[in-house]
Order: sequence, then C-alpha cells, then structure tokens
Amino acid sequence: MRVERAGELLKRAAGRRVLLVGDLMMDEWVFGGVKRISPEAPIPVVTMPLTPEARAEKPGGAGNVAAILLGLGASVRVVGVTGDDDFGRRLVDDLERRGADVSCVLADSSRPTTHKLRIIASRQQLLRIDTEYDGPFEGDICSRLREAIRSGIEAADVILAADYAKGVLSEESLPADLIAAAREAGIPFCADPKPRNIDLFRRASLVSPNESEALEAAGPYSNASAGAGGSRAPAGPEGGLPSDVVYAGRALRERLEAEAVFITRGDRGIAVFGPGDEVTDIPVAAGSGDVGDATGCGDAVSAASALVLAAGGDYIEAAEVANAAGGVVSRFVGVHDPSSQEILDRLGQGR
Repeated sequence: MRVERAGELLKRAAGRRVLLVGDLMMDEWVFGGVKRISPEAPIPVVTMPLTPEARAEKPGGAGNVAAILLGLGASVRVVGVTGDDDFGRRLVDDLERRGADVSCVLADSSRPTTHKLRIIASRQQLLRIDTEYDGPFEGDICSRLREAIRSGIEAADVILAADYAKGVLSEESLPADLIAAAREAGIPFCADPKPRNIDLFRRASLVSPNESEALEAAGPYSNASAGAGGSRAPAGPEGGLPSDVVYAGRALRERLEAEAVFITRGDRGIAVFGPGDEVTDIPVAAGSGDVGDATGCGDAVSAASALVLAAGGDYIEAAEVANAAGGVVSRFVGVHDPSSQEILDRLGQGR
C-alpha cells in the first residue's frame, strides 16, 4: 500500500462519526522493580516507586477503542455501561475530557465497573487482577442500550461493536434488525467479537476476531473441511496461511454472511477473507525499536479498520492500515493510542 494513499485515508478519517458500542472497563497499571524473592512464598517482590508515574489508569476495553478513535480525529459517541461507582465515574470523565459523547453511557448500580489491575516490573507483566461481573444485564438496561444504538445509526458514518463478553452486547441489546438497518442505510457495521457472541454479528460488514477466537468460533477443523486441498496450504495469495486459519475465515464469513472477515494473527499480520471468496495474507509491517506487549493491539486494529472503511477505503486498505496501527501499539508496554503519523511511519518501514 502506498503511504500516500494511507495518508489520504487517514486524513479523510478525521471527523468521521463513529457509533461505538461495547464493554467499558478501567485499566490500571502499577510499575515497579524486582530485586528479591519474597521470603513468604516463591514470588517476586515488586517495589513501587513513590512517584506519580508509578501508577497509571486509562479507559480500557471499548474505552480504549474510543481513545484510539479520538486520537485519530474521529467523532465518537459511546454506548455502554459502567458501574455506579468511582471507577465508572472516572472512566466516563476521562472519555469526556478526550472529546467523546458519553450521553449514552449508562450507570448500573447492580454491578461494579470492570477493573483490570496489571503489575509491571522491568517492562514485564507479572500479574493481572480482574474485578468484574459478566452476567447478563437486566431488561431495562438492555432496552436502553438498544434504543441508544437505534437512535444513533442515522447520525453515524460507521458503527463499531467492541465486544469483550461482559454483557453489553446481547440478543436483547443488539437484535438482528439493527445490523440490517445499518446495512440498508449504507453504513458499515464492524465488530470485534468474542467467540460466544459471534453469531450476534450475522450480516455485519466486517468481523475481526483474533486467530484463537476465530478457530474456536469456527469449530473443529479437519482435512475434509479444507475441501479437495486437504490439509495443505492452498496456492495463491493465501499460500502462506495455515489451512485451519483459511478454513476458519471462510467458514465464519459464510456462516455470518459478512462482507469480510479479518483474522488478526499478532506478529504474523492479518488474514483477510473478502468479497468474492478472496483470501489475502497481509504480513506484519517491518518495524524497529522496543518490543512491548500485545495489550491493545486488537483495539487498534478494529478502530483503524473501521475508520478506513468510513473514509471510503476498501477492505484490503483497511487491513493494511489496521495492521500498521497494531504494529505501532505492540512496541509499548500497556496500551498506546497510535497517531496517524506513527501509522504512516510504520507503513513506510515496510516499503
């Protein structure tokens, strides 16, 4: 992909209106160092410096997707739920300060705001503690979510569902007619789903699970599933992809009747299953510098691909820009909001 074309799409993406629906969380990090093993148990003792930089928090889950979209210049309306607690209020305040429309974020007193605490030492994540309740929401919350989505469709250039299986996205909150209404209006509907919810996104424009999620959602793979080619990797653009990935992508696209399926593969790039049964293997863009972790890479992929589609790009262009965005984030420990220039620089390194 020419960097000039990517720059044109990212420039057009600024100001695009995104209706973002998903599970909101608060991410928190504690940074320290390890000099000894605890005498109480065979575990490292993390010493946290007494400085403001030793502790950080940021909107996570769909909140991180919102932050990335806002950083790329999009206009974002968020539909989601927090607990009626301090984490929830801080999360909403943070998103509002960044410029998000949070008028459709609901507070539910029956559960806490999902909170993820990560302990980091020397750029290595040692422990994560999750506080959450992921059961279904009560009917009133679901009906309010449904109406917020319905009322936001016509004002959107693209709809993005960021699903972490925490309860916001369900048959009650996202009935099939809402996706149909978006498609009929010519508005791309994109989804980053968890396997247990993947059938909610039937007839979406784009569905983008990661590799392990795609393999789980597609079901058992066998040589017979691959057709006449058996277990061999097929010839053509998809020749470098494992047969089970090719099977999963094609099976999900057919089952969901989606225009395209992206299977994100970490440091192996993105497998694109597009219109006309086309399969394209997009390798990871070349990069240099520090290596971080995978936190937030999938969020960057879903945010960037949705924006490129809203800006008039095709699915291959969306995947290439998204691939670069994920590569930028992979260099950092914890989440990072990739800028347009960072994405373009990453694409330029692959030339």
